Parts: sequence; C-alpha cells; structure tokens
Amino acid sequence: MADNMETYLSLRQRKPTAEPGSPVKQSVCEMTMNPMEVQSVWRELQQSPVAKAVSDIDVCLVEDDSSIISLVQVLLKPEGIDVLAVESCEAAIEVLRHTRPRLLLVDLGMPDRSGLEVARMVRGWYDYPHMPIVALTGSAEKAGAAWRAGFSGFIPKPFVGKTFQIMVKSWISAMAH
Repeated sequence: MADNMETYLSLRQRKPTAEPGSPVKQSVCEMTMNPMEVQSVWRELQQSPVAKAVSDIDVCLVEDDSSIISLVQVLLKPEGIDVLAVESCEAAIEVLRHTRPRLLLVDLGMPDRSGLEVARMVRGWYDYPHMPIVALTGSAEKAGAAWRAGFSGFIPKPFVGKTFQIMVKSWISAMAH
C-alpha cells in the first residue's frame, strides 16, 4: 500500500511543463496538494467501502451474454473467487480505471467494441502490463488475433466447467507470484 501511495503522491505532485509564468502553469500549481493533504486523501480513498469492495476482486469478466456471466459466477464462487461482471467494453474500461483485478476475462465479440481493443488499451496502461488478460471465444481465428493483441491466453467457448475453474485458478495464482 505504501508503494501505491508513493505513486499516487508523485503523480499528484507533478508540476506542469508549460512556459514559466504561464497562466496554465500557475493554475495547475495552485491546485497541487501538499504531501500531508495527499496522504489524508489517500487514506480516505483506501478506507472507503467502494475501495475495499473493489480491491478484493479476483476476476473482472467482460461479457454481454447473461447466461455465460451466470455460469462463470456459479463456477468460480465455490472456488472462493470473486467475480465482477460488466456487460460492455466501455463499462470495462471505466471499471478498470478504479480496480485492479488479478485476472481479466474478455469476450471478443462484444456489441459496443471489440474485446481486442480493450486488451490493447489496458496493456498500454502503466500499472497493467503483467495482469493476465484471457479471451473467451469460440473462434480459433479470433484466438490468434487475441495473442497478437496482448492476451495471455484464451478459453474456448463453450467451456468445460472443471477445466475452466483450473485455468482461471492457475492464471490468478500466477499473478500472485
């Protein structure tokens, strides 16, 4: 937690690179917080109920089919794996700005965007380069595209329950080490 606070502090305290004396630089400098203020805000964020609930997420599932969402939750809950399901790529992007799941499961055939776009975007974020991103797909061609987009692997649809559980647990445990 201290490392995260230090990152938050350093990002919050960054000074703008605008011309000296410019109104933009002056305005931004006036908005920066001193280290005590940052530490106080950081503590409040970490103690909020939303932060506690979100920080305990093992898997973020990006899937638009409610039957698959239900199946994944039924398979993973007995294994003690918490699942946060979102039904669009846009919702996934918003959720991932505020959470750090240990595994991201993404359906490649989403109605609003391609799951490939989500992977490319998330891989570009500085604090997500090593999080496993796994494609859920029924197409071998899409599985190849998933590898090229930065996915860690794929689970073919339809999937077998026990195999699915084992694969998810192995990706989560790999992230823990």
